[in-house]
Formats: sequence, structure tokens, C-alpha cells
Amino acid sequence: MTALDTLLRAASLEAVFLAALVEKFLPVLPSYVLHPAIGIGAEDAAALLLRCLVATAGSLGGALAWYGLGAWVGAGRAAALVQRHGRWLLLSPRLYGRLMTSYGRNPARITFLGQLIPTVRIVSALPAGVLRLPLRGFLLATAAGSLCWIAILAGAGHLLHRKGWAAGEAGLAILATLVVVEGTSGLFAWALRRRR
Repeated sequence: MTALDTLLRAASLEAVFLAALVEKFLPVLPSYVLHPAIGIGAEDAAALLLRCLVATAGSLGGALAWYGLGAWVGAGRAAALVQRHGRWLLLSPRLYGRLMTSYGRNPARITFLGQLIPTVRIVSALPAGVLRLPLRGFLLATAAGSLCWIAILAGAGHLLHRKGWAAGEAGLAILATLVVVEGTSGLFAWALRRRR
């Protein structure tokens, strides 16, 4: 067992919660690195499930903070903040506008699916708060989407680690797979837009 493996196993549930909460504010701690590490640190299936639930609670707390900020600052100031500082959170004015428009059509679906897209999952709660989407539905869809995303990544990390992969190897394999999937999806979306 490497030093990284030992460190991941020693991470408390409080650390898992805080890491998932902070991930909603700092894109330098991407979910596709964080959540496999959470799974790698789980000793068994019960510990994995508990870690996934705790990470979901942390992610939900971060989304609630973004929602509250959006509701507090309102549409005009939120748009100005995104224009000035959005790049630090990977939130371009274009993405912000698309989220605002999409929420108008189907808020529950957009909220759920937004939690499965790395960049969108960090910032989607801000426009939801600006639009003051019904809080209960927003929280339920966010929790469901977050749990799916976290469970997939943590489960993959846990499975690879149980098959004998070191923590660093498992994390890099998952990261490489997700980069390929994201890149392929991006190219496919770009080709569809060009065709239209």
C-alpha cells in the first residue's frame, strides 16, 4: 500500500464532506479527481455508500450556497459578476445565458443533468437562484444528480483499487477515460452544431 492509499483510507467523513463542498467553489479541485479518490479510500461497499452520501451532502451544501447567492444578488448583479469574474469559475457569459434559458424550459431535468457535466455542476445553482426556482425541487434534482455522478466516479475508483491498482494509477486511468469521453462528446456536439 502506497502513502497515498494510506492517506485516502485515513480521510474522515468530515474531510469527504468538506472536499465535496469546496469542489463547488474551486474548479482546481475537479470532481473527476476528487470523487474517485473518495471511492479509493473506502474499505468496503458499506463505507463506499456512506462516503457517497456524505459527499452528496457536501455537494448539495455548495449548490445551496450558490443558489442563495443568486437569489440574493438578483439577475442584473449576477450577470455583471459572471461578465467580470466568471472565467475564474469556468462560467462564461455564454454558458450562463444558456443555463438561464434552459432552466425556463425544464428546470428539474436541467438541474439533474447539470450535475453530470463537470463544469456545469459547479455553477448551475447560481442561475437557478437568480430565477428563484422552487427550492425543494431544485434540491431534490441536485441531490439525485450529484449522487449519480459521485457514485459513478467513487465506484470506479473503488473497483479499480480493489482489483489491485494503486490510488495514483486508478485516479489517472479514470481521469484519462473521462477526458476522452468529454473530448469525444465535445467534438460530436461541435459537429452537430456545424451541420445545422
